[in-house]
Amino acid sequence: MRKLLVIPLLAALAVGCGGPKTTDLTPEANRKTVMGMPEWFLETPNDPSYLFASATMTSRDLQMAVTKSKTQAQRDLAEQLGTKLGALTKQFREEVGAQEDSELIESSTEAIKLVTQQTLNGARVDKKEVVAEGGIYRAYVLMSLPIGEANKALMEQIRANRRLYTEFKASKAFQELDAELEKGQ
Repeated sequence: MRKLLVIPLLAALAVGCGGPKTTDLTPEANRKTVMGMPEWFLETPNDPSYLFASATMTSRDLQMAVTKSKTQAQRDLAEQLGTKLGALTKQFREEVGAQEDSELIESSTEAIKLVTQQTLNGARVDKKEVVAEGGIYRAYVLMSLPIGEANKALMEQIRANRRLYTEFKASKAFQELDAELEKGQ
């Protein structure tokens, strides 16, 4: 009787040890995915009054897929407005040994950092489409940013910088004047 209880218990444990099922959030591109892309995703609109960005992302959660796509498109819009690029390259060469037995050892490393910080006044989602792909959702988003709004924000930033610079120069001039008065006493 004991043997009869042990066998089903072991079978239940073996089945339960399969671990949690996971979903690949970066599936291989397949014909269905490529053929299911909205036309506007590949053919981003072109209008001199707007900047456009399209993006696609996946998630097991529908809202997360949309949010990730929107965030990616916003990043792309911000990069179109301006990006600071920093690069660091390290190279190392060393020759070890003598004459024909020498060996050249070479190492190269490159790191690139992109920094984008922009205010996207007036950015909006123009088109959005979500499709199910197996156990995940793929969201496509098309966003636009009116260049007029971006120019207004840029001009406001320039004005603010000018005000700060003027205040700095006035403060510096006052400090110099104060220093001269101190010398005269």
